[in-house]
Amino acid sequence: MSDELTVSKPRTRRAVVKGAAWSVPVIAAAVAAPAAVASVNNASLAFTGSQTGLLTLNLLDGGGTLTAGVLTTVPTQVTLTNGAGAISQSATITVTVGRPAGINIPVGRARGFGVYSYDGVNSTAGQRTAVYQSAPVIGQFGFPLTTFTTTQTINVASNGTLAVPIVFGLAGNSTGVSISALATFPVTITVDLGTRTLTATSTISVPVGAGIL
Repeated sequence: MSDELTVSKPRTRRAVVKGAAWSVPVIAAAVAAPAAVASVNNASLAFTGSQTGLLTLNLLDGGGTLTAGVLTTVPTQVTLTNGAGAISQSATITVTVGRPAGINIPVGRARGFGVYSYDGVNSTAGQRTAVYQSAPVIGQFGFPLTTFTTTQTINVASNGTLAVPIVFGLAGNSTGVSISALATFPVTITVDLGTRTLTATSTISVPVGAGIL
């Protein structure tokens, strides 16, 4: 009985290259997906500009303008700062202006603030809401809570920034109530990118005697 010796044929260079070619797309796909996610996760949002002065503000409900009698401060710019990996996708933008704390108006209405324009485009009535508090008998009262919603295509290069101008106007209606305290309105903007929501906060400051609320 004789032993048989089996010798494997060596793989040719062409066979090795052909096998490697099949594995390349799999590796590339595995690497590409985390890169896109990492970009969104590394992004941040902040208000990066403001203006203080005797501002002339547009009336969002009814038209016209009002000029503040004392120095009023409003945010003017919001900036998205990106990390590694580009961002290119649609996002839902929401800007909320809350009611000032510590000012009680049990009867009557004062004006609040809403978005007049975002990224150079004037807002429409359909994009804005202004909701007052309400109660039986006295009806609507106090300051309005306002929201503005729009969609925007976000294109930011890897490690780049996107600065967007924002202009605020006066929202709601005044019944002539007297505001005898500093009114500080909280402002919040959210950018919903689908997989993550970015948030930034600021304030609008209206001292006593401005005559615009």
